[in-house]
Amino acid sequence: MRENIKSILLVGLIVVSLVQSYYLIYRMPGADSVANSEASYVQTEDMGPRTTIENTIFPDQMIVHLKNNKHTVFYPASSNYNAIYSRLKGSNFSQFRRLSVQTVNWNEIRNDAGLEMTFSSGIPVSLLERTLDISPDSLFEGDTVNRIWIYNTTNSTKPRAFFFSASGDVVYEATDMAWTNTDIQQMMIMSTDSINYLYQTDGYYIPQTALNIQSLTLKLEMYTTEQMQRNLFFDPGATRNINEENGTEIYTDSKRSLQVDTKQKWMTYTDPTAPTTGTNNVSDNVLSAIDFVNQHGGWPGSYMLMMDNNTNDDKEFIFRQYIQSYPIVDTDKLKFGYMKLVMEHGTVSSYERSMLYTGANNPPINESNITRAKVISLPGGKALQNLIKAQIPADQMIRNIYPAYRPTLGNGVIVLSPVWMVKLQDGKSIVLNSSNTNTSMKK
Repeated sequence: MRENIKSILLVGLIVVSLVQSYYLIYRMPGADSVANSEASYVQTEDMGPRTTIENTIFPDQMIVHLKNNKHTVFYPASSNYNAIYSRLKGSNFSQFRRLSVQTVNWNEIRNDAGLEMTFSSGIPVSLLERTLDISPDSLFEGDTVNRIWIYNTTNSTKPRAFFFSASGDVVYEATDMAWTNTDIQQMMIMSTDSINYLYQTDGYYIPQTALNIQSLTLKLEMYTTEQMQRNLFFDPGATRNINEENGTEIYTDSKRSLQVDTKQKWMTYTDPTAPTTGTNNVSDNVLSAIDFVNQHGGWPGSYMLMMDNNTNDDKEFIFRQYIQSYPIVDTDKLKFGYMKLVMEHGTVSSYERSMLYTGANNPPINESNITRAKVISLPGGKALQNLIKAQIPADQMIRNIYPAYRPTLGNGVIVLSPVWMVKLQDGKSIVLNSSNTNTSMKK
């Protein structure tokens, strides 16, 4: 009899232990509900268009030097930008030699006929080779480039071409290229009627007159939480749901987690199982990041790769969305228009993006998704200089100033308003507030 009672107690303890183990493994503290899913395993679905590394690397500005301190600037997707960039991508650059950046007097060169292209951040040469025809060269294969400058010389029929290291102290001259001085002269001719830009001593350019840019109101679409669950978890049926008091929803399979900010419609996916040892290769990480987005949400528009060269971080990447010629800049009130990925040895450890999107076309501007458009005049010349002087601290060095779209949410739409964006030397960006902005209705 005593042995039977012991056996029954032992079986009971084993059952209790199994139940406790289940809760320890599959339930988190604070979990108050279980996310339901009819499928125990669902294949990753296509949620948006795919892209390639070639589509995410392009200059943010093309500056044509027209001689005698005259310059003009073209932004992405404009007809002149596309024509020049097509010519650039069809050219081969080879036979590089490394020089100190002080070797050439760039202030003098700026007054000669030439073409200067800038990237918003340093791009590794190994990735730039995917976009431009650069012959492999061990001399600068491991460097990053943030500027290319091609200019005519008076003593030769062939221009000189320089690739600027993002470190700021070195340039690489391509001594073998197919361009002639005529190529630069043709670019000057196509720029004749464009807005003249003034060079500023910090190294950036501002227009002499106002820029007229469309303000857009675009219809919005939204990914559902269920779509993201199916795309990010191997077994969506095993995920658990936690609702926080601040409006955040958390989904987890006990290893990976998906946090959805229901107010900002912003999601953050984290995978702590990504490897943390070994050497991070920046090119492999960027290519893996693009592949991951291709398989988990897609690219609803045109995006530019941006890297943080101030931290030399080879693991964290921002992909900034462009609408027509200008980037969307997020605000404190609204996260929108970019994706952020953190990589560990080719594996995504963090993936952030908006659940909202404007459409899949590139550019996504057509009569079906525009509900209203205006033309806004961003100030130029002296008025712009006064805004900069009034709003940018004197001890801050400006790296660049460029037009951008600032988003605000409406009822089922997003309003993209043109603004001047100032990028400082330390990497921070500031929106210039202009009370003198003139607005006129286009339709």
